[in-house]
Amino acid sequence: MKIKLFVSRFLLMGLLMAGACSDHDDTAATGLPDGGGNVLTVNVDVVLPASIAKDWQNAIDWALENIEEAQLQQKNKVRLNLRYHDEDTENLDSLARRLAQPEEGDDTCHAILGPYHSSNAQTFLSHAAQRRLPVVMPTCTSAELQRVNARNNYAWFLTESDVTQCEIMLSAVKTMNCKDVALIYSDDTYGQTFYDYFGFFAAEFELNVAGRGIIDYTKGDDLTAFFRSVSADSHGTRPFILLALSDPDDYIEVNRQLLKFANSAEVAWPPMSISADVALNEKTIQSYDGVRSFLGVSPVGELTSGFPQSYRSRFRQDAYNGVAQVYDALVLIAIGAAFQQGNPETLLVCSERGVELLEPGERLFTDYMRGAIMGVGGAKSVNWTRDGLATAFAELNVGRFVSYTGALGQLYLDSYVGTKNMNTVYMLWNTEDINHETDGGVYSTISVVPICYMTNKEYGNGVNSTLLWEIEKSVKLTFDDDGSIHLMPAARDYWAVVIATSTTWNDYRHQADALAMYRLLRRCGYDDDHIVLIVEDNLAYDPRNSCPGEIFVDLRGIDLPPKERAVLDVRKGAQVDYHFSDLKPDDLADILTGRSSDRLPHVISPDSLSNVFVFWSGHGGEGEGPLWGNESEWTYFGQERIRSIVEKMSGHYRRMFMAVEACFSGKWGECLLGIPDLLVLTAASPYETSKAEGFSLPLGIFLTNGFTRSFMQGVSRDNTISVYNLFAEVLKATNGSHVSLYNGSAYGSVYSSKMSEYFPEPARQW
Repeated sequence: MKIKLFVSRFLLMGLLMAGACSDHDDTAATGLPDGGGNVLTVNVDVVLPASIAKDWQNAIDWALENIEEAQLQQKNKVRLNLRYHDEDTENLDSLARRLAQPEEGDDTCHAILGPYHSSNAQTFLSHAAQRRLPVVMPTCTSAELQRVNARNNYAWFLTESDVTQCEIMLSAVKTMNCKDVALIYSDDTYGQTFYDYFGFFAAEFELNVAGRGIIDYTKGDDLTAFFRSVSADSHGTRPFILLALSDPDDYIEVNRQLLKFANSAEVAWPPMSISADVALNEKTIQSYDGVRSFLGVSPVGELTSGFPQSYRSRFRQDAYNGVAQVYDALVLIAIGAAFQQGNPETLLVCSERGVELLEPGERLFTDYMRGAIMGVGGAKSVNWTRDGLATAFAELNVGRFVSYTGALGQLYLDSYVGTKNMNTVYMLWNTEDINHETDGGVYSTISVVPICYMTNKEYGNGVNSTLLWEIEKSVKLTFDDDGSIHLMPAARDYWAVVIATSTTWNDYRHQADALAMYRLLRRCGYDDDHIVLIVEDNLAYDPRNSCPGEIFVDLRGIDLPPKERAVLDVRKGAQVDYHFSDLKPDDLADILTGRSSDRLPHVISPDSLSNVFVFWSGHGGEGEGPLWGNESEWTYFGQERIRSIVEKMSGHYRRMFMAVEACFSGKWGECLLGIPDLLVLTAASPYETSKAEGFSLPLGIFLTNGFTRSFMQGVSRDNTISVYNLFAEVLKATNGSHVSLYNGSAYGSVYSSKMSEYFPEPARQW
């Protein structure tokens, strides 16, 4: 992970995130009126909390002023008509429905600016889908929200997801020579991204997850024991605790507790905190009286654009927490309308097929917004200033698109859809007492002081939001492997147990991956008698399945004609041995140790010349890793239980390979260390969640995950691939978690061992 830090400029680090394309809504309406003269009025409904709308009003007024003055010389003009709605008091579902589907007599909404909170955004996006009404969100940063909407070209995200913010926070901590970190997060949409990615980036930056590591905060919680555990696990420097809380008041309370703990002199190295963007508001900052070097980060405009400096000069305050984003949001809406008003003969947009021409019947307002700023083919470069916008409107009014450098800098939008900003600059700040002299004496206030500006993007990279979870890794692939060959007799037979430990439609991917792994085993030479397949098998005819009887892990399958997609249907030909809900954890122990019964007639029966492959797909928890059951009704399978089972199998296998796809699956890798001739490959480290991928719009769920997909691709391509090379491939192809390989020293050389020990024949086509 490359880290660059500039106190006077900004930091650039190497990270690729990604984008995808949207579905088309074949409707003729553009979403805007014809103009009816020289002024085209665009109704923009602003959905923000009243306090945020107040904080952003200077930027809003400035944008409207510049848009108006930039068009003084134009014959045709665009006017934005802003209509405000309080996000904290309105019935949002009713409002979203009314804006997206106006009744007769209502003024049509042409674009939505907002909402502010990620937790409210999906409500508006769901209603906006029917007519692809552009929803322009300055600060909705939930990674899951952005990921689910990566293919929706009416969903405009102007700040990168909090995957970036989490990375920025930990990279700042690393730069300060910290060795130990922990996380306090809010258990909601906002905090979820930090919970998902904290462990990943801690591993990237080689930071120790200290003490209890990760906890969610609820108002009223006493955090003393947590602080004590983090301090006790420090390595000679003060640990940092990342605060990712959705309520500004929670930052005040948590930091008060932290200050009290630090002043108690209870430990040598009391923790410091670094706060996410929500903490940066006037009420929160002024509450930190007595807190020295209180740290945080906040998304801002890019310094080289000149916007932050101009804003401060004009308004005598800094432009942070979405100010630059809301300015650019209004400009994007205005230039999209101007481009449409210019009646271009051809409208080019980005799609999965590259740059394509949209026919008149396909075009909607969001397409004109995308088309206006494509910035290809010699488009004129313009910027956010009044003069820059004047040039932009002159170009757009004659149907030529522009290359826009906004308050956020050059907009590096995802290359397939063009509605997701892929480069956000963050300000690392601290608080400082500022003395003020007046006739009445001297008083002090707490002020925010920028330390440096940071971003994770090297300019010039083409990016694509379908690959949102793509992380450029710099992981050391090292093992206790002296390269010696573990001499063993040849394998006589092969056994496999494949299990998906969830049963719900939303967890479709677990069963789909298990069925796909079963299919791969059959293609590589196994017969059904040597595979125990455990899945609920309740998805194929679920009423939400638009492909009745079929299950897919590949997005292509759903869009192909029935005869062609049959080859991708992973349920076809599957012989299910047990429905998951009919089993208990101890039943799996009997299956793996070969104890058959009337209730469990099909078990594996390996001996000392047998190789055993176990694939597990399901949920996991931060306590003991893989869970037995769904998230709503689950229990830990247990580290002691799985170790006991494997130890009881000793002498009844030649070699065993366990592939575990679950959050925190590294917990099992750790607990199985030292068992001879066993190798454990996990989708995540002990401190990370595992990520789904392959979101299907028709089905509304994820189809697979990168770990299983890349594992099967590697073996399908070459069943003789070495264990090490397969691990390296899966590691690089799995986004958002550290694939981990455990117990190599007790297994033998992972460089010379081949996956053909578990997949004995080259994969045949089905």
